[in-house]
Amino acid sequence: MKTEPSSVLVVDDDRRNCSLLSARLEGQGYTVATALSGRQALEMLKTQPFDLILLDLMMPDMDGYQVLAHLKADDVLRHIPVIVISALDDLDSIVRCIEMGAEDYLPKPFNPVLLRRASVLAW
Repeated sequence: MKTEPSSVLVVDDDRRNCSLLSARLEGQGYTVATALSGRQALEMLKTQPFDLILLDLMMPDMDGYQVLAHLKADDVLRHIPVIVISALDDLDSIVRCIEMGAEDYLPKPFNPVLLRRASVLAW
């Protein structure tokens, strides 16, 4: 039987978004770490286990699509559920992320109820 994830990695280049997501998730009992870039997230994933990843798409140097592709191509990391949270809310972006292996896609600004539900369902 599945249990809820306990450790979440929030990947977003905007510190305010990281803070908002972290506060919301910590209030729900999760342990949260943040990465301010896709590269930093991938480095963190080499040394720390995470149960869930919340991933922004629009980031410099390595966007969320590239991070998602890397995660799903890696035999060690591909099992970690990914929820994309992005200001891009066009259908093509949503479909692309789901086809690439994301479990869900939430628009920014995120709705706390949808975030809670998505994080539970992803696990």
